[in-house]
Amino acid sequence: MSEHERGSPQSYVDDVIDLRELFNVLWVNKLFLTAWTSLVVLVSIIYSLTLTNIYTAQTLLAPSASGDMSSNLSQYAGLASMAGISLPGSSSGMSDKDLALSLLKSKGLLQRLIDKHDILPDLIAAEAWNLTTNSISYNSDVYDDTKNVWVRKVKPPYKLIPSTQEAYKFFHKAVSASEDNKTGVISLKVDHLSPEIAYQWSLLLIQEVNEYVADMRIKEAQLSIDYLNDQIKITPYPELRALFYELIQQHTQTMMLAKVRPEYALITLDAPLIPEVKSAPKRSLIVILSTLLGGMLGTLIILIRFYAYKLEDPIQLNLSHFR
Repeated sequence: MSEHERGSPQSYVDDVIDLRELFNVLWVNKLFLTAWTSLVVLVSIIYSLTLTNIYTAQTLLAPSASGDMSSNLSQYAGLASMAGISLPGSSSGMSDKDLALSLLKSKGLLQRLIDKHDILPDLIAAEAWNLTTNSISYNSDVYDDTKNVWVRKVKPPYKLIPSTQEAYKFFHKAVSASEDNKTGVISLKVDHLSPEIAYQWSLLLIQEVNEYVADMRIKEAQLSIDYLNDQIKITPYPELRALFYELIQQHTQTMMLAKVRPEYALITLDAPLIPEVKSAPKRSLIVILSTLLGGMLGTLIILIRFYAYKLEDPIQLNLSHFR
């Protein structure tokens, strides 16, 4: 073939799909395309209806104004080091806000919730929620709520009663926390099939996180006070003894705030409410996307059949199986 023939307009026209031909191919197979798309839509509707409603309780939190001892200690560290004394500081090395944010989705916090509030059945075995009675039904193959015993059958390394490590997989999906970098406001979201449980867990998370941080700061402060008292007895420098007394006063103040302030680390700006409207699943979105994907897949089947296999006859729908 000559260069002129290879580059002729007719060769390009032959390579381009004729839109009219494309439309005719789809029109000839309109019954198949309609039936196929309708089937996909029907399946998507049935599937979406089988999905369990999920409710989300949302809380807005802000860091508390409790003092951070690490900043106060830094100004005295140089003076103490000259005397060969190392000042005690926060063992975590984190601010109360950062510590609380890390704890919100930690295994340690989950363990506290399991030990103190027995959330395992609602976390793992809950199957459905009854709006009328506001009650939860559990998977009978997993948990017997009448006897409050686990009945599931598992293979090692899993145990009859779910471990904290196994439960954390469910906890990680149910709880989310994010911080606004501009305002510092923390958004806590808790998902559950029961709006009542989502609400209660939100309150428990805030309570337990604040108690968790407060307990850590009390222990740290007490250890620091004991250390400083020992240093006062052996330090010959009056300036350092005065410094230690001041630090003891600050640690004592930290302990007092941790003991009397319920929201020691995080303050509730917008308290959670029992959600009235489900947050998931988005059934209409599932059906719409399934319709689009079903139509595209049906069109692709028709085009592959026509252009790849040169089959021009319409796809026959065998309805004899439905008679």
